[in-house]
Amino acid sequence: MQEYAMLRAFVVVARTGSVSRAAEQLHLTQPAVSLKLKQLQHRLGLTLFHRRPQGLALTPDGHALLAAAEQALASAQAFEQ
Repeated sequence: MQEYAMLRAFVVVARTGSVSRAAEQLHLTQPAVSLKLKQLQHRLGLTLFHRRPQGLALTPDGHALLAAAEQALASAQAFEQ
């Protein structure tokens, strides 16, 4: 499901602070991860990350969404099992 792919990309980028590290963990290209983040932000109408020299940092909206995204992914994984 596309929605879960966007959430998964969001959570991994939030945890790693880096699109490139997230791409490695997700076995995707950097542009693919960036596109998923862009799609999620567009769908929600929110900015989820700030770009910084050290990588990406969550915005307040990103922090608010992170726990719900992690819970949704855990629920989806439990359902699949």
